[in-house]
Amino acid sequence: MTDLIFCLHNHQPVGNFPEVLEKAYKKSYLPVLETFSRYPEFKLSLHITGFLLDWTEAEHPEFITLLREMIERGQVELMGGGFYEPILSVLPERDRVGQIRMMSDRIEELFGVRPRGMWLAERIWDQSLPSTMKAAGMEYVVVDDFHFIKAGVSPEDLSGYFVTEDRGSPVNVFAGSERMRYLIPFRSHDEVENFLRSSNDEDKTDLLVYADDGEKFGVWPKTYEWVFEEGWLEGFMERVCAIKGTVNFTTFSEHMDSSAPVGRVYLPGTSYMEMGEWTLPAEAGAAYAELLKFIHEDESLKPVKRFLQGGTWRGFFSKYPESNWMHKRMLLASADLLEVAGSIDAPQREAATRLLYMAQCNDAYWHGVFGGLYLPHLRGAIYDSILNAEEVTDTLRGRPPVSEADVDADGSLEVILKSESLNLFISPGEGGSLQELDFLPKRINLSNTLTRWFEAYHLGLMKEDDDVGVKEPVEDLREETGAIATIHDAPTLSGEELREYLLFDSDKRASFVERLLPCDISIESYKDGSFEELDFINGGPLDYELRDKGIVFTSVDGAAGTHAPLMDKEYTLTGPGSFRVDYSLSRPLTVGEEEGARFAVELNLILPACDGPATRFLFEEGALVGDDHGLAVTGALKSVKEIALEDLHTGVRVTIEADRAATLWRFPIETLSQSEAGFERIFQGSCLVFLYEPGDAPFKCGFNVTVEEI
Repeated sequence: MTDLIFCLHNHQPVGNFPEVLEKAYKKSYLPVLETFSRYPEFKLSLHITGFLLDWTEAEHPEFITLLREMIERGQVELMGGGFYEPILSVLPERDRVGQIRMMSDRIEELFGVRPRGMWLAERIWDQSLPSTMKAAGMEYVVVDDFHFIKAGVSPEDLSGYFVTEDRGSPVNVFAGSERMRYLIPFRSHDEVENFLRSSNDEDKTDLLVYADDGEKFGVWPKTYEWVFEEGWLEGFMERVCAIKGTVNFTTFSEHMDSSAPVGRVYLPGTSYMEMGEWTLPAEAGAAYAELLKFIHEDESLKPVKRFLQGGTWRGFFSKYPESNWMHKRMLLASADLLEVAGSIDAPQREAATRLLYMAQCNDAYWHGVFGGLYLPHLRGAIYDSILNAEEVTDTLRGRPPVSEADVDADGSLEVILKSESLNLFISPGEGGSLQELDFLPKRINLSNTLTRWFEAYHLGLMKEDDDVGVKEPVEDLREETGAIATIHDAPTLSGEELREYLLFDSDKRASFVERLLPCDISIESYKDGSFEELDFINGGPLDYELRDKGIVFTSVDGAAGTHAPLMDKEYTLTGPGSFRVDYSLSRPLTVGEEEGARFAVELNLILPACDGPATRFLFEEGALVGDDHGLAVTGALKSVKEIALEDLHTGVRVTIEADRAATLWRFPIETLSQSEAGFERIFQGSCLVFLYEPGDAPFKCGFNVTVEEI
């Protein structure tokens, strides 16, 4: 007899668009639950993350009513976990336990039951988690069989659940079947039934656990037609219910109550195998993928696979500086809230804690086959939550206009300037560049631009074959095998259509970045990063002195034999929603005796509505320039002293006024990223470059920046 635990995990990230949630509800969450409800003998373990659960209760109470009925008749076991689906291993212990308890409290409030076990976000295991789980009242967790194999457990021994512990706190761990994740719901009923029958041992009770995303049933590309319109799920239910004598439908808690652990295990810090590839740097990730392919094609090498793991989830913090910065900003908000927690009443503390927990939602911190970090609205939602939570702490602790902190935990201090409406996070270690610019009335990080990073999956698009990137059409796969493709096989655009967007940056994008450029440089070479920058102090550590409302940087002299000018740079808060940046160069902008050089100041900014129809550029006196006022426009303008970026939907305007007229280059920062449906071109912000021609020393220029509501 085989005990079958069928577990679905339904999740939507904080900040996702309402229409996306509505589509997922209609195409997956509701029809899946309705289908299962028609087969009361089939049991389901279900995890719904807190953000999605709250949305469902508010928008579709009929779902809650049906789910409550299924729980009351013993068909569904609800699982807990972190309320906003955080990666628990990178949170402070107080937040880990708090997130899990918040989820358990909400489930008990809605359904009258308290969960005994939990879903682990992205199955990212850390050996300290048993202590967290025990403190939060959890008895079990489900991960992948991959975790156990990496711990040396033979696949043949995964016939039940195991016990593990941390410092004497034991919990039970179940292994989800990787094979079943690729069978259900993508393969034919015959294949699924044959697998279930082949796993049955009449002499003992074995355990099979299917644990995977509910969005595979209707939300992933082509799955709604396959699962519902063509009847895969209904057929699956008929098939498995017909072999009930071979398969016993159960839940995690029921299986624990009827069976003892089959052994003890200590799992390594890992996730599912694909995650180990995604978190690696591009070159290493590509090499790892090739190695897995090589092993898969050579039967004699398959025993080696069990010892391969790839990287760990924390690697995203080194792969993407934007992820690390966002994570450390969240930790800063958590520490601030802890400091003032005893000074605020319970409702205010609970509200601030909820905002902090929302900022811990995992999706925007990483990128694999899903958009994640590459989606500006998800990153924007994280910053919105951080800034909302910080409003509570800043009000209680006061807002010093100038302070220092190692925000990104790299061993170097950042300088933080705060006014009534603005936060400026400035990095002396990175040339005095502006890393984060927050407009507090709207809870916006205007520096939330993602760098054009090189990814392993770009390699295939860089080949000469114009058809590269095109994978086997879903329809052909279905005709040949009676199955559909997973998102790992999703079709894409052709390589020729995509190559023009394969532009990459060598450094993280920031604002008030200075460069010394050859006079013959073009906007095209600057945009695509093919230009050669002249010797300059840009990017290196600068000495600085704090002022009452600002900071002054004094550069060191250029290296011997170079022509780098000596530069001073100063930030000053000038009003509730304004600041100024001044430059002074002590040498002429020349290279040698004949060839000149241009001084460039670069800004990278993004508005919440990105490059949508509600956004635009404005120039002197609010003028539009023909049809070229969209934020995705590439172009050059001469003698510009003022430019504004405006978001009519959000109601915010950023105005930059230059003391001296400059040539202005503007172009969009766009990334080409992998997604569930193939490749996506995503607007990440607008790059503005103010260029000044060669001239005599001293050279001075300055910029007034104003951010305001409109």
